[in-house]
Amino acid sequence: MNDQNTNPLKKYYRQPQLYIKLPSKGEWWPEGSLSKTVTNEYAVFAMTARDELALKTPDALLNGQSTVDVIQSCVPNIKNAWHTPICDIDHILIAIRLATYGEGMDFVSICPHCKHKNEHTLNLQLLLDKFTDLPSWNKTIQINDLLISLKPESYKTFNNKSIKTFEEQRVLQMINQDGLTEVEKLDKFKELFKNLLKLTVEQVAGNINYIKLDANTVVDNEVFINEYFQNCDRLVWNTVNDAITEIKSKTPTNNMDLTCEECKKEYKTPLTFEMSNFFG
Repeated sequence: MNDQNTNPLKKYYRQPQLYIKLPSKGEWWPEGSLSKTVTNEYAVFAMTARDELALKTPDALLNGQSTVDVIQSCVPNIKNAWHTPICDIDHILIAIRLATYGEGMDFVSICPHCKHKNEHTLNLQLLLDKFTDLPSWNKTIQINDLLISLKPESYKTFNNKSIKTFEEQRVLQMINQDGLTEVEKLDKFKELFKNLLKLTVEQVAGNINYIKLDANTVVDNEVFINEYFQNCDRLVWNTVNDAITEIKSKTPTNNMDLTCEECKKEYKTPLTFEMSNFFG
């Protein structure tokens, strides 16, 4: 007889559909957030019905909780997806969609030349393979006496900044719609502009691993680093920002080469993951 404590249906549970190697190679993950493997290969399962329902909950989508829950469900080695380095996020989400729905994904792009709406079918397996050659975040920048070490920000940091950006955009819409005087609108715009500048600086500071002053002084305190970038000169800011932008621009989803079916001209477009329809 079967052990009454053992579910006889267990052997019919979902099985791994594919294995992926993380672009980060397991680096930048805080201890306990990822159960690492010797080969850097991680099993990816298809989504459950519960996962699909989670992606239809507006509040959970907005605050990122749905994304975190689905990643942890489909990639069991990931114990805390909030700590996922941002360089791994797209790779993981594409793998989950591939495991759940198969290789093909339809999407629409607008040609910048003639404004024609083009329909495409993307091969996710081919796209996934391109993530094997991402540039490393193990980069240091020497600026005068400072040695600045870069890192990919975590999904939690990225998501928090996305929420702040969304909130600022909503404030902007409210300013344009409310019955405010011109003076009141100007004050609101000044406050909004100040907040957006602060957010821009925080985005760069979030990609700093540490700043080394000399052999005995290394600063890795996030508050201190953020404060420094609020007050550094433009040479430091531009040099660091350009290095971060260059690394991020190499992500395959940022530069998709397409050809318009109407005017036949080539153009580039980013593949944007809207969680509400990416897994639909």
